[in-house]
Amino acid sequence: MSDNNNNKSTTTDHHDADTTAFFDEFEQETKQEYKKCSISQTFDNVFQCYTLGAQAIHYYRYGEKKDCSSYYEDFKFCLSTKTKSNQVGDSMIKKRELEKQVQKKQLRSSEEVWEARDLKV
Repeated sequence: MSDNNNNKSTTTDHHDADTTAFFDEFEQETKQEYKKCSISQTFDNVFQCYTLGAQAIHYYRYGEKKDCSSYYEDFKFCLSTKTKSNQVGDSMIKKRELEKQVQKKQLRSSEEVWEARDLKV
């Protein structure tokens, strides 16, 4: 019976060392600031885009149905980051944000449409 107790304590000691190492690694990882995306927020954005009110406003302003595919792509992208490690997810999110900024700068600006007035009216 004493041999069984010795085996258990050795197994427990080994398990404790592994567990300690795991939690040490986990603590170090949680100290770093990683960019994350919220699945619930991106899903809400998709849902909001398809609501009657949002579609009606867009139709009134632009005369066509609002395209919600970009919101759906954001949702799918966010889901894909959740299956990756924190470092990989962080780099994916940063890369996507940079790509979106570049795309946004390539779009027309309201400054191209409106002219600034020199005289006050």
